Amino acid sequence: MRTEERQRLLGILQHGLEHGGAVHGDGIVKSPLEDFTCRDLLAEEQRVFFRETPLFMGLSGDLPGNGSYWADSQTGSAILMTRDDAGRFRAFANSCRHRGAQVVADGRGARTRFACPFHAWTYGSGGDLIAVNRADRFGPVDRARHGLVELPSAERHGTLWVRPTPGDAVDVDACLGGLADDMAHWDLPRQVYAGSQVLEARMNWKLAIDTFGENYHFDVLHRETLASDIRGNLQTHDVFGSHYRMVFASIPGFAQVDTDRLPVADWPFRRMTLSVYFVYPGTIFLVTAEAVHVVRIFPDGNEPGRSRTAHSLYVSPEAKTRLDDPADTEWTLEDRFRNFNEVVFEEDYRTAEATQRTAEAGVLDHILFGRNEPALPHYHNAHRRGLGRPLLQTESA
Repeated sequence: MRTEERQRLLGILQHGLEHGGAVHGDGIVKSPLEDFTCRDLLAEEQRVFFRETPLFMGLSGDLPGNGSYWADSQTGSAILMTRDDAGRFRAFANSCRHRGAQVVADGRGARTRFACPFHAWTYGSGGDLIAVNRADRFGPVDRARHGLVELPSAERHGTLWVRPTPGDAVDVDACLGGLADDMAHWDLPRQVYAGSQVLEARMNWKLAIDTFGENYHFDVLHRETLASDIRGNLQTHDVFGSHYRMVFASIPGFAQVDTDRLPVADWPFRRMTLSVYFVYPGTIFLVTAEAVHVVRIFPDGNEPGRSRTAHSLYVSPEAKTRLDDPADTEWTLEDRFRNFNEVVFEEDYRTAEATQRTAEAGVLDHILFGRNEPALPHYHNAHRRGLGRPLLQTESA
């Protein structure tokens, strides 16, 4: 984000640290628990959000050079992403044109040819059908018309976007709306892919997103983990169409800066903050002092009470050198994921799983979002708006 915007946000956080954080919501909002248990709603969400909507998949560092590839099925559709010989980002349905088998197993690597494991039909990194195994016995095939089905894709500001089904071209700036400026200023093309993990949880995918929607709970649920690092119940509040940005204050970060003497233009923004973005429809994008996290959240199959979280970590080239150095035991990839999981999986997700059980038991018919939790009604209304559903309204509890 631009320097002047960073200064504005730092000023809000400093004032909050000294005088208490502002309350951004208009009032109490009730959210019906049936949104986490309805199978018909889930089917509509899967169609609209995860097949028809362009999705923020990752960063340019996921495909670091010509001939690199990334096969991913977390959206519910098998997708093959490549960087072709000209360096262009491409995406394809990862389905062989012969019998529909998945051509490339999920994973990453460097290859320019992909042979289907079923009958060895072979494709290039541009999706072209290169060879038909035993073509003389199979019969004539127009190879020009039987390449992998290309999916709309685009790369901009160091971000990768794919629409999981064929359709109109992807306009990244239009997808990002007002967030395009932020992304352009995070130096994302320089970030190096460090590693990834997939977390499975017994809760609706929207409940997983909600865990990233407020820090009201930090001093309680995270009192032994995040509470000493991030000031609870203090956040900025900015809406960008369907997207959302909040910035939290790093307690040690602010303590290490002489804010009385150092001009705010010189304050180290990333060291003093945690920036949390909700990128519609289901990605959480985190910028910390030392890394960038892309957290993609999806339904898990056709069960409303199950979800998957695909978490990828990106770092600067200098930090990647440290991660790859076996002698540097103070900054390891295993530590990064362990710290993330200790907070997100063991604390946030375990608590959200209890909310899912409550929803399924029918004990309550709704939950509440407070005035100090403004991101939560925004998340839910963004999804409701996307499906043409009535929006949640402010009302008395």
